[in-house]
Amino acid sequence: MTETVKKHVPIRTCIVCRTKKPKKDLLRLALTPEGVVVLDISQRINGRGAYVCHDCLQKLKWDKRLERAFRGRAKGLNVQLINGACRGV
Repeated sequence: MTETVKKHVPIRTCIVCRTKKPKKDLLRLALTPEGVVVLDISQRINGRGAYVCHDCLQKLKWDKRLERAFRGRAKGLNVQLINGACRGV
């Protein structure tokens, strides 16, 4: 008898549209030590992270949702880096 084991799939919520998707389908935003929010392509930057859909990345702007996701520690958003990633993703 062969049993198939279902592997756990982490689910995350997009901070823009609030849809729940598997972690691998979302992009991770991370907070640098200086307090700037950057795109974490490798999903390896230490610290607090937030997730956004590929479609919602262009809609991302500085607002309360972003502040709340980083618990008030975020001081800015690196728009050039995120806009550059929109073209590359």
